[in-house]
Amino acid sequence: MSKLAQFIEELATNTDLQQQYLADAAGTMQAYGLAQNEIDAVLSGDKAQVEQLTGKSVKAVMFYHIP
Repeated sequence: MSKLAQFIEELATNTDLQQQYLADAAGTMQAYGLAQNEIDAVLSGDKAQVEQLTGKSVKAVMFYHIP
């Protein structure tokens, strides 16, 4: 499994990682060890590019922060 795929799976279930991502998406992905092209793909919202990098079909997911 690619590092990006691991990140996406963990982001879906890890509330601490979700909070870090909401505060600083790029910084959180860098700290996780993702490559710059992976970070750029996620930040651009390019589903096809993310799928190509992960080798998996991914659903578009949006995280909402509700205070």
